[in-house]
Amino acid sequence: MVVEACDKRTDAIVAKNKIAEQMLEREERQRVEREESQRVISIENVLEILYALPGVEEWSPLYEAAMELLIDSEGNRRAFVTMKTNEAKIKFLELRTKIKRFD
Repeated sequence: MVVEACDKRTDAIVAKNKIAEQMLEREERQRVEREESQRVISIENVLEILYALPGVEEWSPLYEAAMELLIDSEGNRRAFVTMKTNEAKIKFLELRTKIKRFD
């Protein structure tokens, strides 16, 4: 009887430990995902993307306004990096800054 109780207790502890391990693994995955997300939307990364956009001249009115927009707002950085193509990124910047690239 005592042995059975010990076995049940051991089984319960093993099950709890497994759950705790799964929780820690999930937390670690979420931490890594958050860090990667922060890296992708970092100001440095986003400004590198802006600099490389074809047709957006460095220090043009659109470039300057886009820099301010992207530096000031994490939401705008997230939206900007979400755009699939360079043209979509440029259109996004034109829409948000109200400045056309060829004006």
